[in-house]
This record gives sequence, C-alpha cells and structure tokens, in this order.
Amino acid sequence: MKRKIKITAIIFSAIIVVLGISYLYFVYAPAPKEPPLSSSIIHGEIRSDTIERTYLAYIPKNLPERPALIIALHGTDMDMETMRSWTGYQLDKLADKYGFIVLYPNGYKGNWNDFRKNSPTAARKENIDDVGFLQKLANSFVKSHQVDLKKIFVFGFSNGGQMCMRLAIEKPNFFSAVCVVSATLPTPATYGGPKEGATSRIMFVEGTKDPIVPYHGGEGNLLGLEKIGDFISVNETAETFAKRNGITGVPDETKVQNGSSGISRSVEAKRWDKSGDTYVELFTVNGGGHEIPQPVFTFPRLLGRTEHDFNSIEQAVEFFHLKYSR
Repeated sequence: MKRKIKITAIIFSAIIVVLGISYLYFVYAPAPKEPPLSSSIIHGEIRSDTIERTYLAYIPKNLPERPALIIALHGTDMDMETMRSWTGYQLDKLADKYGFIVLYPNGYKGNWNDFRKNSPTAARKENIDDVGFLQKLANSFVKSHQVDLKKIFVFGFSNGGQMCMRLAIEKPNFFSAVCVVSATLPTPATYGGPKEGATSRIMFVEGTKDPIVPYHGGEGNLLGLEKIGDFISVNETAETFAKRNGITGVPDETKVQNGSSGISRSVEAKRWDKSGDTYVELFTVNGGGHEIPQPVFTFPRLLGRTEHDFNSIEQAVEFFHLKYSR
C-alpha cells in the first residue's frame, strides 16, 4: 500500500513538473520594463450607453497645438494594461518622439463587438455599442486636448483588429486610418456589416503561421478550445478593401526595409495606392504567429513566433503620417 502511495506521489510530482515547464516554455511571457517617458499614464473613465468604460491615456509633455490621437485596441480576453505592455510601450515612446496622444481602452468583458455574426463574445451577444463608445472617447479628447479631427487613428490586435475593420467601414469620415494586426474579414456568410462603400485607409500585419486566424482563410479557433469565426484569407481581405475604395490595379510588392539589418527577408509588403498615397497596405510576416511584430516584447510561444526584426508599431505610425509631424 505504501509503495503504491509512493509511486502515485512520484507520478503526481512528475506531472506538476511537466506542467510547470510547459507553462514556462509555452505561456509565460514577462512584461518588459517600462521605459522612461516624459509623462505618467492616466487612468480614465467614461460612461457610454449606461456602461462605465475604462481606459488608459498617455499624454506626452509639449504636445503640438492640434495633436493626433491613436487608440490601441487589445485582443480577446486581454485588457488595457496588457495591450500597453504587449506592444512593448512602443506607442508611448513614439508619442514622446512625434507628439501624439495614445489611448488604451478596455473592451466589454475583455472583448469588442466586431462584424463576426458568430462571434462567441459577450460584446457581440449583448450587441454593445463599441463604435459609439470609441467615437465618444475620441471626441472627449478632441474637446479636452484639441485633438485634430483629421488625425484620429486606431491600432488593433486580434479581436481589436476585427474592431478596427468595423470602424474603418462604418466611420471612414471619423477614423482617418487604422492598422489591423492578426485579424482578417469574416466569410460573406458570417459577415454582419455593410458590403459596399469607401473605407478609412487601412494597413494589415499578418503572420503566415498564425495558429488562431489562418493566413489563407478558414475556421479560426482559440488554440483549439473555442471556435471564433470563419475567415477569408489575408490577401482577399486586403483586396476587398482595395476594391471598396475603387482601386483595381496590381499592388506594388517589395521586401521590407529594416533600420537594423537592411532588407528583412521575413517580411514582404503589398501596397495599393490611390491619389498618390498608399491606401491599403499589407505586411506579410513569413513564419510569424499571432503577434504584434516589434523589437521589445516576445509573445507566448503558444501563439507562434514573434518577429523582432520588424517594428509594425513604428510602421503604423508612419502609415498614419505621424512619423515626421514634429
């Protein structure tokens, strides 16, 4: 009997060790150290549709008279603090450098109400007015900090990227441009938004080895635990936005120039131009996972490879035409 108990204890201990090692290897992703910044982060609240919504705001010192605003939207079951750290505080650093405000709002119960008809989130099921909330939040900073109405942008990851596409389609005259990371359009049968009309300028960043949103389209799932929707491919998504904006030509294709190592062989770009400006842009990260490519934070291995040799956040700031605003 004692021998059986001892064997059971050894097996149990071994399982605990394996689970611990697996967690450290596949899931654990320590937040980077917060860099020195010109100002402190602010915790804010705003009531929208009878719901008290929360957000973080980073407002650098010495802003220009009519500053730009970037709203950063987190992914599924994340929150505003996680979005800030998982972007490696890059938006805050760039805000100091180029003079714009950054907002990190919290989704409803950890998610956003995007265009997926079959989205399993509470935000979708309860039909939360996230479009109205984000517009109201932006307008509050137009009033309080004289944000330029022509310079309101959104950067979204995963479910936040899905929300970006909804904003670009529904409110193109309010949100000047958006950046969508690790998200694509739902299939026509599961898409719940307008199918025609011009959109905001839009930039995509997608990994070919994304384990949650398949690069070539198909069923998306949360690491095999829950179906999150049916999606079209990344290229078809970008082409859909190009066509909606009257762009029918073949896109320019290039390897991405990288400041640290010249040409990045793992990232390729497609650009659809309109009226002398890039209107739709797609960055394909070959071998990249469900991640935000940037040099500071490494995403959990469970989500695939993190591309450190391409700063998609700085690329988005350039796409928003803010990189040389000082």
